[in-house]
Amino acid sequence: ESAQWPVSTAALNANCSPRVIDLAVSKKPHPQFLEPKPVQTEVPISARNAIPSHRIRVLAAPVPRKVTAKLEEFQKRKLYEIRQASISSSTTSARLEKLGISKLLLPTRTSQLIYPLPLKTASSRVGELSAPPSRRFVKETHNPFKVSPTTQHVVASERLRELAKPKSHHL
Repeated sequence: ESAQWPVSTAALNANCSPRVIDLAVSKKPHPQFLEPKPVQTEVPISARNAIPSHRIRVLAAPVPRKVTAKLEEFQKRKLYEIRQASISSSTTSARLEKLGISKLLLPTRTSQLIYPLPLKTASSRVGELSAPPSRRFVKETHNPFKVSPTTQHVVASERLRELAKPKSHHL
């Protein structure tokens, strides 16, 4: 019995065919196959003995930041002054300036109610035009291999039979 899951006695007593045993043997790798190279994890001695300066240690320390969705009033004024200085008012409208500011920084507004549009009914002419064509296209009905019943009873003339025979070539 397996430690992972129960195995039936029929499966435990089964004998494999030579073909299954042959397929179960794993293939040897190709002689030109190169295994992946190990990653170089050795740190050079110069890097191990390096002493970082005070400035490097200050820059390496993580900077704690306060995550806020909205800016304070004085921060908004600063941001607005920076944007006004960088954007020329002659080429940009007030609408584009509002779009340039992130939505997180703008005050939350309630969305306008969208009223359902009145249902429109299609005219009878639109109904006629939208209906599929009543007659079938020639392309759909045409069968080039169909033989009419009258031609099935026709007997070929003697001249046609003579022309239908293959020519005998003398070598």
